[in-house]
Amino acid sequence: MGAGAIGGFLGLHAAHGGARVTLVGRARITPRSPDLCVHRLDGRQLRCSPSVMLSDDAAALVDADIVLITVKSRDSAAVGEHLAKLLPKHTPLVSFQNGLENLHRLGRSLGPRVIAGMVSFNVVRDGSILRQASTGPLIAGLGAPEQRPLLRDLATALEAGGQALELREDIVDIVAGKLLLNLSNGVGAATGLPIVATLRSRDARWCFSRCIREGIDALERAGYRPRNVIGLPPRAIASLLRLPDMIVLRVAHRLVKLDANARSSTLQDLDAGKPTEIGDLNGAIAELAASHGLRAPANKTIAAIVRELEGSQPPLAFLSPTQLRERIVAASRAP
Repeated sequence: MGAGAIGGFLGLHAAHGGARVTLVGRARITPRSPDLCVHRLDGRQLRCSPSVMLSDDAAALVDADIVLITVKSRDSAAVGEHLAKLLPKHTPLVSFQNGLENLHRLGRSLGPRVIAGMVSFNVVRDGSILRQASTGPLIAGLGAPEQRPLLRDLATALEAGGQALELREDIVDIVAGKLLLNLSNGVGAATGLPIVATLRSRDARWCFSRCIREGIDALERAGYRPRNVIGLPPRAIASLLRLPDMIVLRVAHRLVKLDANARSSTLQDLDAGKPTEIGDLNGAIAELAASHGLRAPANKTIAAIVRELEGSQPPLAFLSPTQLRERIVAASRAP
């Protein structure tokens, strides 16, 4: 449900692994969908097979064994209400979305059958091409005992198609760890920089490190224990980002492969004139911190800047990394 970049990427991998897949997306995608093609970072290409059903109607999912939710977080509540009217009561759903609140938003209508998931890699949609822009694990929760055979079937199909899915009991804390990595989205969106360019900028890295440190404090105060997602614990990543360029880039290259032109999903939304998910990323950390008596000036500043850009006409007035750092320092000193 939500056949955008991530939904299409996962769907085509599952189809190539032998699953019968239905992709449900907006009406504008369906005429081009038979031409959908995944371009992986390893050079492999997966084309949309005849076994993939394409629809703009969620009712096409009524007979699904398991449903993956890949809509934007802002649509979770409405999608949950819609699917609750269509799906049998026993159908499990996996939320492969950004942020911490999607289980609650979906669960209000769908109940405890919603399982948390985490996508750590970036996929960019370019017309009918779904281009993988970074590497990283795909993880989902174990689910209830009666759901586990279906989750194992999903993992088997994805792996056969070339995309491993790991099933973990500590998925909620893994999602929290992923949120900390996603705080880089706000840095890239505020500056207009691709992901690699933010890593090459010492000031942008400083901003990202501040965001992570604030995020760790807020999440831990709220009872989360953010887990390692890409090979280093969150606190180690925050410290690494403060080191000289050569060290950071060398370690980053070992942890994750990145397309030089990869842009965060938040920056892609700004480029397209769409609302972003900043409220579920840096904005969520700022709100969580405030609710527990903490300050998060870096995340609060970045969320405000991105929201200003959302309401602006192009060309967008991005900040330089140095300007962004100065804004955060000023906010940190304010009473």
